[in-house]
Amino acid sequence: MKRSTQLIALMAALAAGSAGAAGTLAGTTIENTATASFEDPANAGSTLSSTSNTVQTVVLPKPDFDIVYTDGTTDGNTITTTPVLTTGAVPGQVITTPYSLVNKGNTPLDIVVNADTTGSAAGSTVKYYRVNPDGSLGAEIPAGTAVTVTPDDPSTPADEGIVKIAQVITLPTDPALITPTSVFGASPEGTVVGTAGADPLVTPGNGYASGTTIQEENKAVNTDLQFTRITVYAPALDNNPNTNPGTPVDSAGNPLPPASVPPVTSVSVPTEVVGKVGDNTPVVSAPGYITPAPTTPPATPSPVPGGATDPTPGGTPIATNVAGDEQIAYPAADTNTTPDKVVFTNTLTNTGGATDKVQLFPALADGTPDPAYTFDPATGVFTNTATGVTIRFLDPVTGEPIKVSVDPTNPTVAQYPTVTVPDGSTVVYRTEVTYPDANDSAPIAPISVVIGADSLKDAGLVSNSNTKNTILPPAAQFGDATGTLGAAATPAPVQTVNPNGVNSGISSPDFSDATATFPMDVVNNGQYNDSYTLSGTVTLTDAVTGNPVVVPVLYYAPDGSLLPRVSTDPASPDYNKFITPVVAPGTEYKPVAVIQVPAGTLTGDYTVTQNAVGNYSTIPMTDTNNIIRVAPAGSVAVAKFIAKAGVVAGTDPKNGIDNPTDYTASGANGAKPGDTLSYRIIGKNTYNTDVNAFFLSDTVPANTSFVSVALSPAPVKTIYRVDGGAWSATAPAAGLAAGTVIDVAVDADGNNLPDALAPGATLTADFTVTVN
Repeated sequence: MKRSTQLIALMAALAAGSAGAAGTLAGTTIENTATASFEDPANAGSTLSSTSNTVQTVVLPKPDFDIVYTDGTTDGNTITTTPVLTTGAVPGQVITTPYSLVNKGNTPLDIVVNADTTGSAAGSTVKYYRVNPDGSLGAEIPAGTAVTVTPDDPSTPADEGIVKIAQVITLPTDPALITPTSVFGASPEGTVVGTAGADPLVTPGNGYASGTTIQEENKAVNTDLQFTRITVYAPALDNNPNTNPGTPVDSAGNPLPPASVPPVTSVSVPTEVVGKVGDNTPVVSAPGYITPAPTTPPATPSPVPGGATDPTPGGTPIATNVAGDEQIAYPAADTNTTPDKVVFTNTLTNTGGATDKVQLFPALADGTPDPAYTFDPATGVFTNTATGVTIRFLDPVTGEPIKVSVDPTNPTVAQYPTVTVPDGSTVVYRTEVTYPDANDSAPIAPISVVIGADSLKDAGLVSNSNTKNTILPPAAQFGDATGTLGAAATPAPVQTVNPNGVNSGISSPDFSDATATFPMDVVNNGQYNDSYTLSGTVTLTDAVTGNPVVVPVLYYAPDGSLLPRVSTDPASPDYNKFITPVVAPGTEYKPVAVIQVPAGTLTGDYTVTQNAVGNYSTIPMTDTNNIIRVAPAGSVAVAKFIAKAGVVAGTDPKNGIDNPTDYTASGANGAKPGDTLSYRIIGKNTYNTDVNAFFLSDTVPANTSFVSVALSPAPVKTIYRVDGGAWSATAPAAGLAAGTVIDVAVDADGNNLPDALAPGATLTADFTVTVN
């Protein structure tokens, strides 16, 4: 037998995961022969000995076994008391714990290993494997299969009494089976079935009574276990609008200099309006959003604290509503038809206690991926085919799309762009939202994108924290007023005016005055409030000179007051530009376009050109279908003068026509029989349109005889008519008697009919007779 020092060495070996036999191996035959020594009676001083018979004793089995942690951790624990703990496990994670099957007896034992999962959450799988000499996993030990463990042979330096195994626990991936509060665990539980007969000398077996099931160290069931406990990682993520993070990192988790993160500052955006136009009460529509009185024309947008600007050149102002976990972009209109885009800066903070990998995707309110979007991992683009909206998540440094994580060590495979966030850090990422360039006039809905952030360390594809990026596109209409919301483009409204009438403001009636009025609508079909600058002109024609006359359009409020001008300086090009009050989204404002037609404007139809532009949205709008119809207005004046030397021109006017030099309308001359009387007849068209078939007439006075008639200056062709007869190019013969009516006209077109007299034009005829 081994000495006591060998026993002490055996105990030390067991404490270190080693085994040693409980004495001599079972089946060993112990032989013993006795001797007797004595002095030879026949020969003094000589010693004799006698040998007894040999007695043989067979060493019987003394079984004992245990399953221990290979690293020497003390066993005999439960899932709640075990010191072997894995924390922050993720769905599908594999947890491997090394154990040793130890034969502490002197006979080979077939140890059956089963998993005890008392206190563990459901859903995990537990398997056992042999461990190869190099420490790698070997063959699986099927459930219910015994592992033969030989006893240690005390006569050899090798440790034959240990078989190393590994317990492998695989966590579930089903979100219904693994939550942040789930606790998993297992312990290998060894048993041996006894094979010894009633007489151990006849049937020694393994030393345990045949048919009995023996627990480790022959202890009671479940009292000598060695659990591995596993707790699940609980993501702690906060997906936010743009903030000023203290420890910013890029998408790979590398530190970013704070200067590379867009600062959160005040931005000028059109504040939202809840009240209606005309309500002078400031309205608070969201935290931090204070609306000025809607009737105050906002010459500049209102600054809103806590905002940012799209980091791209000419970026869109973006207001941050931290309380609502939302960013709101207010893009202006553009002049092209290419898709528009806004780039938001978002931040994601990790306080979960360990570095986390997080995938980003468009989400529904419940955190699940939005099925409206399809994802192309090659380009990093999410596409909503129904709306045409696309989304990309970009690295803040490179501007390139964030890639999908490929991490073979993580049992949860990423499906979407993935960022790495160290514990206590904030990753900065950009969300690029591209949307079709909408019709700037038709009503347009807001574009809201909920961004989900799902930790790869938890089960399922559900966002742990959502944030929202919203785009409020602009849209507006400008045109003729309608009874419902919206502006009309057709039919063309026609306003008839009398250019010689008075200007009567916005209540102008047709025909009787010189003012044309057109009720208009400015409709805000966009998603943020705006005011609009209105301007317009109409080019009229002066009836006398034929020169163009540009007349501005004046814009009045519905109450009859003139809208504020952009500039009060009459010399400024902005003097005839007018600003509407704030127009809230989904409402309209009804200004009145007023054109004051100058006197003497030529008759005809004139098209009015009107323009409206959003003061924030910059949407340009035109209306070119309103027509001013200038009605005929005026008369034909005729004056007759007689020659008289020495009369100054203009000193003796008649019917609004000045007398020519050496002619008078009232200062009579004396005349003797045989003298010639020279008359000058002047006809003037004071209408604002041509007077057709114009001719002058005179009657040979009593006591005189006709001499001649001629137009002055002489036209290309003059035609004459006597007593209403036919027109002729032959002048009447002298000597026609008193009472004869003689007509004279211009016939420039040669049709033998009198021509028209233009507005403001005169026709002069010299008519002479002889006193009888």
